[in-house]
Amino acid sequence: MNMKRVLLKSALVMVVAGSLAACNDETSNSAEDTASKVGDQVEQTMDKAGDAMDDAGDAISDQATDMGNAIEDTCEKAKEGVNAEDTDC
Repeated sequence: MNMKRVLLKSALVMVVAGSLAACNDETSNSAEDTASKVGDQVEQTMDKAGDAMDDAGDAISDQATDMGNAIEDTCEKAKEGVNAEDTDC
């Protein structure tokens, strides 16, 4: 989330710089509106990227669980095949 802060701070700097450079209220409002929109878009992009990373992590975790279950099932079947007393793995 450090990147999000950097981008939001950059947007804030753009707003301040635009406000200071403005010659009148109309230009100032326009610069503030533009900087605000840019900041909102950056925030939305960062949120979407974070959501995608969370989804990828969940998918990897699910696959690891499925693989572990498949290994355990194979182990138990092998133990059953040799008539082992304890078939748990």
